[in-house]
Parts: sequence; C-alpha cells; structure tokens
Amino acid sequence: MKQPFALIISDDPQFSQALLSRWQQERSAPGFTLVHGDLTAEIDAQSCDVAIVGGLRSAAVNFVLRALEMAGKPVILVCGEAEDEPPAQISVRLVRKRQGWENIVLLVAGEIFRGEELLARSEQSEQANKELTTEAQLGRYMLAERHALNNALTSVLGNAELLMLDPQKLPAEAFSQIETIRNMAVRMHEILQRFSSLEKELKIMEQQAQKDVAGKRAIAAGGMS
Repeated sequence: MKQPFALIISDDPQFSQALLSRWQQERSAPGFTLVHGDLTAEIDAQSCDVAIVGGLRSAAVNFVLRALEMAGKPVILVCGEAEDEPPAQISVRLVRKRQGWENIVLLVAGEIFRGEELLARSEQSEQANKELTTEAQLGRYMLAERHALNNALTSVLGNAELLMLDPQKLPAEAFSQIETIRNMAVRMHEILQRFSSLEKELKIMEQQAQKDVAGKRAIAAGGMS
C-alpha cells in the first residue's frame, strides 16, 4: 500500500514542530506537507489522506475547514480549551489542546489511515471480484457451447478430409488452402479437448475441497463432544 500522507495547516511553528517531533518517534510516519493558513486555497487537498489544523487565527479557522470540507478529506482540528467548536455542519475530529494532545492526534490519524487502507483494499477486492465474475461467466459459456462448437469443427474437418482424398480433382492452391483448414480445425479440436480435461480437473478439485471441509467439521464436532 502507498505511504499515507498528512497535510498540516498552521500559522504556529511550535504547533507543527511539536506534532512532527512526536510523529517522528514512531517506527512508521506518514509523509507531510506544512501549509500556512493563508495558502490553504492554493493547496490540492485531494492528494492527502488527512488534514490536521491547529494554531490558526480564529478568523481563518472556518474558512480553512470549509475549504477542506469541499475536498471531502478527513480533518482533525486541534483547538484550545476556551476556543469555540466549529459549526455543526462542518464534520471534523476535534482534539482539545491539553497535555498529551499530540498523542491523541496520532491515534486519531492512525485510525483514519487504517480506514483509508481498508477502503482501498475493499475497492481492489471488489474490482478483482468483478473481473473473476466476468471470467467465470465466459468460462461457463465456453463449457456450455463446446459441444456445439465441437460438432461444427467435426463437420469442417470431415469435409476437408473428404476433399483431400482425391487431390487430383483440386487445383494445387485449393488443396493447400483446404489442408490449412483441416489443420486449424484439428488444432481447435485439441483446444476444446483441453476444456473438457479442465472441467474434469475442476470437478475433482471441488469434490476434494468438499471432503476436506466435511472432514474438518467432523473433527471439530468430535472435539466438542
């Protein structure tokens, strides 16, 4: 998975330094970008996994939060005990700036990173499942139609071989073309035979898997009795 990325927005150098110093004590830290509150409108918040806001002028806080809300990214707001909470319509994780606030920010950000990772894995699994479903449907169609295709190939192959029994009646060029048709029909027939072999192998594997599951259930039931 890609390295998580945190956007820290603050006008207070001590706020940023305290947060970075604490995070660098961890074995794994995210990537960082530090941004002054006045420059928030120029930042591409879509590239971050979480935005951490603190140490801003009170007049700038709501503007910054609304700009981040438009990007749809999680926001952690660190504010003093006496500072007002953000408007109810703005969704943020609020951390009060009391002793140990840096640890709380790390915990909240860690949960956000894990949530983003799980979401990314879920999306990958969903995409992989769609691809497997499509391939399974194609495979089922091929297995269902292989008899009709094999009958058609048998007809093509039989007629080609009949024509080739008396090559004197055919122009040399036509004989060569019919021979090519016969050879390609034989190759296609061999491919269809592999489909049949594969179907048998899959059925055997499925039966063995069912036996293994039944055996495990029997062992588990015996252990409980």
